[in-house]
Amino acid sequence: MKKHLFYMVFFLVLGCANSKVVYWCGDHPCINNKEKEAYFKKTMIVETKIIKKGSYKDDTEIEKLMKEAQIKEKERILSEKELKKRAKLDQKRREKEEKRLAKQAKLEEKRREKEEKKLLKKEKSDKKKQKKLSKKISKTKKIIEKPKKEAINKPEKKILIDSPLDEGKININEFNKLVENITEKNKNKPYPSINNIQN
Repeated sequence: MKKHLFYMVFFLVLGCANSKVVYWCGDHPCINNKEKEAYFKKTMIVETKIIKKGSYKDDTEIEKLMKEAQIKEKERILSEKELKKRAKLDQKRREKEEKRLAKQAKLEEKRREKEEKKLLKKEKSDKKKQKKLSKKISKTKKIIEKPKKEAINKPEKKILIDSPLDEGKININEFNKLVENITEKNKNKPYPSINNIQN
């Protein structure tokens, strides 16, 4: 009886082992476990097909389908690699462009700051010059205004002076105008230093 039981278990195992189970990914059998897992993640379905030992026709069709599926899988892998490569190249090109733009922006900022500093220096120097000129003008106005106020208060008198050089007469009003013209021409000039007398 033990022998019969042993033979029966042996034939059952042998009979069950001959049937092949193939996983299907849509319309073709899965090439490998990666494709099977990818198909499962995509559709959440696991399809299997049992292939019987005696069906030779099914084996040839399955082999054709397997070959077609392998070719399609290789093409898909190649296209994915090409897309990844293009994406990397595009990313590098974008990064280079961003770096170039950032560098150009920094240079532009530095140039603008230099221009602003130059303008500030120029404004300061112009203000100093204006202050100096206004001080000089105010000093000359004080000098010129004093005689004018005296001239307004007093009526103009024509005084003629006899000069022994050309034996002509000089009008004092003309002389005052001449003095005013000379002072206006010289008001922007600096005063001479008296201490710099050469020996």
